[in-house]
Amino acid sequence: MMEVTLKLRIPNTWMDGMKKDIKILECIPHGKGGKSLIEINGKDKEIKNVIEEIKKHPFVCNIETSPIKGGVLATVETTRCTACKALADSDCFLTSAVGKDGYVEWHLIAGGEKSLPDLIERLCNYGCEVEIKSIKKIDQKNLLTERQEEIVRMAFEKGYYEYPKKIRIRDLAEMLNIAPSTLAEILQRGEKKIISAYFEEKNTRTYSG
Repeated sequence: MMEVTLKLRIPNTWMDGMKKDIKILECIPHGKGGKSLIEINGKDKEIKNVIEEIKKHPFVCNIETSPIKGGVLATVETTRCTACKALADSDCFLTSAVGKDGYVEWHLIAGGEKSLPDLIERLCNYGCEVEIKSIKKIDQKNLLTERQEEIVRMAFEKGYYEYPKKIRIRDLAEMLNIAPSTLAEILQRGEKKIISAYFEEKNTRTYSG
């Protein structure tokens, strides 16, 4: 099992030409397109210009914003997202993503031996440019902290991991009295440990016969 960082240029995406750092908190397939929850920080005028630029993209069908300290949260819905489809059809798990200058960096957990090559092949078939920035084996420190377990359990019980989600990350963050970006990071670290433990146990069973 590996922790992987990929740098992607996805064709015909609203990220093209974007000079501002955008933190992608969630990215899921939605119909033939996708939905992303993003965080944009900066001055009001700068943020407004970024939002207007995103709205102009022909594949963006809806965008909603909500103010937070130092910036905004925004949900961006698109009618087409080839990268979302490639990821959804793979055995890799997205833990976080950041976009800038038309590129997006995906931080992933790749389970099986063929899962990463298969994902890269799918992305390339969809016309994406793919660069592997880093690959490393995961250090198996799989126990959740008490706080991580509390938050992941609440997310699970409230339906965050169901499809479609029964609760949004911003609502869950409000219940926990923390920022959505902080919640996203806690969930990502917890999910990484849970997924790591799952594959470690599965591999152990396989090797033991």
